[in-house]
Amino acid sequence: MKKILTLCLLCMLFAVSGYTQQKKTQVLLLGSFHFDNPGLDVAKFENANILSAQRQREVLEVVEKIKQFRPDKIFIEVPVEGQQRLDSSFNKYKNGELKLGASEIHQIAYRVAKELSHPGLYAVDYTEADFAFDSLMRSATAAKQVEFLQMLQREIEKVEKDFNESLKTKTVKNILLHHNSPEVIQESVGIYYEFLIAGEKGNHVGSYVTSEWWRRNMVIYENILKTLNGKEERILVLFGSGHTALLHEMMKYNKKLELVPLADVLK
Repeated sequence: MKKILTLCLLCMLFAVSGYTQQKKTQVLLLGSFHFDNPGLDVAKFENANILSAQRQREVLEVVEKIKQFRPDKIFIEVPVEGQQRLDSSFNKYKNGELKLGASEIHQIAYRVAKELSHPGLYAVDYTEADFAFDSLMRSATAAKQVEFLQMLQREIEKVEKDFNESLKTKTVKNILLHHNSPEVIQESVGIYYEFLIAGEKGNHVGSYVTSEWWRRNMVIYENILKTLNGKEERILVLFGSGHTALLHEMMKYNKKLELVPLADVLK
């Protein structure tokens, strides 16, 4: 009873102190494929040729739409410890001393931030997580989990094929809309729970890999929250779509935030 009364008092204090925010901060999660195709993902994708004339027109279409959303801050997939280098690079771009590369950070975040006269961008990535996918595969192989291994291979091949086919027929905007659709978000979150059965009983490699992926993204979420001052009306979070799928799951429980579907902005 004492614990319940204490909890009730805390809730009342938070309410009285204004802890709950009247106006929510709108959050646009822009889950992207890697424009410059660095090969960091398990699935391997073909080059999107982002610097070609046609792709540049498509990218500028996306940039114009995001500018209309008018984010107050832009958070990007750069490790926190790289903030100083990011500031230097962005300042060079603003001063006309840097030619943009093919990455989604340069092509979208730099352009939007400069055109909205932002003082800078926010590096909030966290990379000190152990995504031991090789160990998971070895454990599943040792346990002779043939169906599980075949399922993973089919999923990887499907993702590769679907994306590489989309490059031939879809614009950058339409590819991004697909990556941020409810169906793809659900698949991106759900696939990691398939990992749990990997290995013999007593081998927790599947739970470890899945929890490490969640932990990495939870720290990213933490980094974003600790950069907000409560005065932001709108923010943009530009990360790989695997990250934004989990950020979506975490942020939807935050009463101070309002998730804005990408389709509402890129329509």
